[in-house]
Amino acid sequence: MERVREELDGWRDITETEALGGVVFEWDGDPLVGVVDDELVVRAEGGGWATVTGDVGEWLDRAAGVVLDECVVRWHGELRAGGLDAYQAMLALVRHDPEREQLQRILLDVTRGADRGLAQLAVTCLGHVGRIDREVLPEVVPRLRELLGDPDCAGRAEDALGDIDHFAGRTD
Repeated sequence: MERVREELDGWRDITETEALGGVVFEWDGDPLVGVVDDELVVRAEGGGWATVTGDVGEWLDRAAGVVLDECVVRWHGELRAGGLDAYQAMLALVRHDPEREQLQRILLDVTRGADRGLAQLAVTCLGHVGRIDREVLPEVVPRLRELLGDPDCAGRAEDALGDIDHFAGRTD
């Protein structure tokens, strides 16, 4: 148990809950790893849990990958559903979605949607993608230039273009 706590030291949003006759460590509300009867159980690919031995840090990293994969699927659903959850989901996807081109296309679609608040966030997120990845799809800059004429999104489009220019070296 102490080894798990040591390895998780420094991780953000970790909580401990007594469950299953042991302790489950949740990462931002998602079960990540547990210690039951002095055995380490981790989230496993394909769903479920696996009892493991060996390098605790390595198993935590693997379990985190499983949790992130599941979260990305959930966040896409929340984004499609709209509402308040869509805002948080969009921000999480910008940080964690491994399908970067698909993400940019989704963000571009959101900029055309009826929810102008979500469209504003999508514009900001396109700038974040440029900053994080240091590249954007060819269609991103022209769309952001179009949005300079949209009173709801103009300021954010200008900021996003600045990020893309600075970090991705694109202004065309």
